[in-house]
Amino acid sequence: MDKKFEIKILKQHWIDEQFKDEDLCSHGEIYLSVNGLIITQPRFNEEWGISESALALLRTLDKDYICDPDSEEGLVFHGCGAILMMGCPISIHWSVKHCGDEVLLSDFVKFTTTNPQVGNMEYKEIKVKLSKEEYRDEIISFALQAKELFDNSSEKIISDDFDKDMYREFWNEYNYLLESSLSN
Repeated sequence: MDKKFEIKILKQHWIDEQFKDEDLCSHGEIYLSVNGLIITQPRFNEEWGISESALALLRTLDKDYICDPDSEEGLVFHGCGAILMMGCPISIHWSVKHCGDEVLLSDFVKFTTTNPQVGNMEYKEIKVKLSKEEYRDEIISFALQAKELFDNSSEKIISDDFDKDMYREFWNEYNYLLESSLSN
């Protein structure tokens, strides 16, 4: 039986292997399917910011997220915003509403260009209700897989103090949310 909601990393890498010690965000291909409708997959020729998307998704495990592309960054990022998770409108958004032991996902929209007036695909017909456990399992699996690339890589070389602080804050929040979710 197909899952109602499935998100997984199919390919993850650094933007440029030559500068992998300086790249603060992993990139790659994602498979995202909701109620059998594929929103992104490798043959769509789309590349996403994996690690920053994983953090955004971890944030939705215990908090609602309202799809508001005009003021929110989204849940799946293109990857050009680095660890700050901002700056590029290419993204995938959806609402996450916690209702007791269930999670309602709706309002899916994907922006495929930097011009929000064109290239956006709305999936208004998609609404899915699943257990908190099903949703949690998908997000945790995605986040663990994203973290694996960093865990198996050499330490990052970061010369700018601001970037060092942002990188540290990113991973502090990421690890806190992941560990909290794993212990529940």
